[in-house]
Amino acid sequence: LPLKLLPCIIYSNVSVGITDDILYHVLDDVEGFGRSKVRGRCPAACGRKQLILLEVSTDVSTAKIPEQIVVKGEVAPWVVNVAMEDTHPPVQADFQTKLLTFLASEGKTLMDVKGLVNSASPSSAAPDLNTQLVNAISSLVEKCHTTPSENQSYRKLRIFSGVKPTPHGEEEYEAWADQTAHMLDEWKCVDSMKKQRIAESLKGPAADIVRCLRISNPNATANDYLTALETAYGTTENATDLMLKFRNTYQLEGEKLSLYLLRIDKLLHSVLRKGGLHVADMDKTRIEQVVRGSLVHDLVALRVRMTYKLKPAPTFTELLRDVREEEDLIMERPGAKLTRLLSLSVSSPSLDAQAPPWNTGKNVERRPSAKVKFEKQEKFRRDDVFCYKCGEDGHFQRECQNPENLRKVNKRLLKLRQPSGNFTGAHEN
Repeated sequence: LPLKLLPCIIYSNVSVGITDDILYHVLDDVEGFGRSKVRGRCPAACGRKQLILLEVSTDVSTAKIPEQIVVKGEVAPWVVNVAMEDTHPPVQADFQTKLLTFLASEGKTLMDVKGLVNSASPSSAAPDLNTQLVNAISSLVEKCHTTPSENQSYRKLRIFSGVKPTPHGEEEYEAWADQTAHMLDEWKCVDSMKKQRIAESLKGPAADIVRCLRISNPNATANDYLTALETAYGTTENATDLMLKFRNTYQLEGEKLSLYLLRIDKLLHSVLRKGGLHVADMDKTRIEQVVRGSLVHDLVALRVRMTYKLKPAPTFTELLRDVREEEDLIMERPGAKLTRLLSLSVSSPSLDAQAPPWNTGKNVERRPSAKVKFEKQEKFRRDDVFCYKCGEDGHFQRECQNPENLRKVNKRLLKLRQPSGNFTGAHEN
């Protein structure tokens, strides 16, 4: 039924258990309302309270209406709210009516006024406040009408169960954690949807960990899920240990600089995930380790050392692109492949282990000179290797029968790590 605005009263702070009979009984004892009728109820925003809309027969604008009503059995009094009309005249409507009347008397329209204003004001003038307000409201309406990201298709996370060894079709924890952390930053949705997507990618023991966390802490966030999984399946090393491991990772003999770059970048992301490094410092830390950890005689690393201080630290993709392009240029040079094969044949210990057994069988008996020749060749090829057990030259750890001497081994390893020549590496300031 249509209601007038003036004869309406709203009761607030009314308990939920108050019925119409109790309400009419209370209103009979209150003067000034006249005949009243309940028109509607709605729950209050907080607490077990409700709002009651009443239609009264008296003019509430002139009647003496109490501000509160004390009801027997109620802890707090009921608050009386009177609905009043706005007494201010519609200024905008009157102005528009007067403007249209004036334009009609002059034989003009609103389009004529708009063209006159546009021609009189410069084109570069800033928009007025009303125009800015309309643009802001339009932008807000467009955002409200856009489809929520929860309803859009998304790329599902890879499956992770935490079972060892890793089953076929699943990911190792490090790879899964890197992808999940990246996707959490990319997803533009509420945290509950992020938690659901993480739970969809888990099964087995990993799913049990998240399930227990959700039971013990119903308000856990998506980042709390990742923290719990990191505690269970991540490395036990802290950020300091991982940074030390990163600083002591060097390029191996015969290893391409691009492969070395991929290897240390994985360690760098582990340090970042443990909170031992800021994102803004990753590029600088990476290029410094490439300079100090690469081989001294690597031609690609030499180019990086010569140019890394002349420009800002490159990103990972930029550095990897430059390194691969330089490696391709070096491989295209005449004789580059032959030089690489010769260097691998001399420095690789696996070639020594695969040497043919000249000192066994009947061939040695028939050709005694071959044995002497091979011993000289083997001695020449093993001069550049030493044992990781006793520290002596000419044999490997698997062949060693000498007592263990770790002090000597460590000294020789440190000597190999020290760069030769005049280059001081990344320690230069």
